[in-house]
Amino acid sequence: MLLTLLYVLFIVVGLRFFEPHVVGVTLFAVAAPWTVYELVKNRFKNVLVPLAATTVGFLVWYMDSVMVFKVLPVLITSLFLVKFLEAVVFKRPFLAKMVQKTPKVVWSEEKLSFIDSAHMYWLIVTTINMVLQIAVLFAPMKIWALYTTVGWYMLFGGALVLQIIYGKVRGVK
Repeated sequence: MLLTLLYVLFIVVGLRFFEPHVVGVTLFAVAAPWTVYELVKNRFKNVLVPLAATTVGFLVWYMDSVMVFKVLPVLITSLFLVKFLEAVVFKRPFLAKMVQKTPKVVWSEEKLSFIDSAHMYWLIVTTINMVLQIAVLFAPMKIWALYTTVGWYMLFGGALVLQIIYGKVRGVK
């Protein structure tokens, strides 16, 4: 969450004072060493975000286009979309395994089963998010920044609240 806010803040403020290629080379200069650090320290475990930022920084530097900055959130969302699509189509649930890693929380089998049954719901929510992110690609920078920093958190937060309410109504304990 913090990285998203920092990324958007960096882009909006940077583009207010500098040309896109300057902001791109700066992003590249910050993200490339971060990528190397993650590769050396953690192998491929945490390399996706810094690698994406490095790639975006390089492409903006090379192409001198603001649109490349705006595409990164769409690319990240598309990864989640593919993961949920895989879970639904190939029946490979993963959400219950993720929530079980929550420290100091004991999950009942009923709750874990309910969570694993929600992949289609989250696929729909992620698809809505993807459509909105593609729409704001072509909107002014302020609209893009607003949705990228706050809007999608509200969408997913609202969707989570709806899922929790639905679980309570169904009597999931």
